[in-house]
Amino acid sequence: MHVLIVDDNAALQAVLAEVIADADNTVEVVSSADTAYPLIISHSHDVMIIDIDMHNGEGLALLNRMQSTVPPIDIPVVVIRSKNKQIPQDISMIKGHIEKPFSSSDVRREINKALAANAEANDPPQMLEEKIEETIPESKTFIQRKVPFGRSYVLFRSSPAAINDLIASFDNEGCDVLVVTTRKRKTITEWFRSDNVKALTMTVRLFGGRSSIYSLGSMIEEVDEFIKNGNRPVVAFDNLNEIINRNGMNSALTALHQMITKKYGKSVSFLVSVDPETFTAKDRGILLKQMEDFDKIGE
Repeated sequence: MHVLIVDDNAALQAVLAEVIADADNTVEVVSSADTAYPLIISHSHDVMIIDIDMHNGEGLALLNRMQSTVPPIDIPVVVIRSKNKQIPQDISMIKGHIEKPFSSSDVRREINKALAANAEANDPPQMLEEKIEETIPESKTFIQRKVPFGRSYVLFRSSPAAINDLIASFDNEGCDVLVVTTRKRKTITEWFRSDNVKALTMTVRLFGGRSSIYSLGSMIEEVDEFIKNGNRPVVAFDNLNEIINRNGMNSALTALHQMITKKYGKSVSFLVSVDPETFTAKDRGILLKQMEDFDKIGE
């Protein structure tokens, strides 16, 4: 990923560059709007971070210039602001914000959110409709089966959609549900049509047709934040196999174990759907040390 940082504070430049470079990204740093603009119109960056507290309002002026360019410059922007500084609501390329003082996890989280929001906004409508049509049946009647909140369940199924009934069951019980998925965020929201069900989309389309996937560290940070703020939080992985394919079996299962066994100070349920064909008896046993086989509940 190629990131452009626009900030006239040398200390902040150094901090941001170090955080972003640590994640194996390419970083370019400039100190003024005049220097940044030619780089921005080259369309060579995946995301831009800009401090709107820059001297003489340079940050906001640059964003307004980008917005007024014909056609408008289409790059996801994360703005950095002081606590009492208002974020412009009429600049569409702003996809995230970081409030000073900030942590490294704040930076990574907001970049990921900006990329995901921009990828979804730029999908051609007809393609999006076709994908939704493929994955969402006309009938959205869920089979309700109540299971106790605060415990974790694994479904050994070949289809990621198999977990939807279980998600809907927790949703109907008033739980907040985060679906960790490689599907489109809109696919999840259209399927459940519930304010209680949110999506963390792992796959992000970048410029040039490339695609990327959240790191396990970023995913864990997002999950931790959701649990901290959630009411009876439920975290559902609708296709663990995709995460395994990207990160390897050991890393994926270790990350899952870390989340399930963490002390959050509140009850949490984790739901996981996996294709049983890709799991050995040993791998299945590792999952079942912390999770219950959903199909065997009540036997």
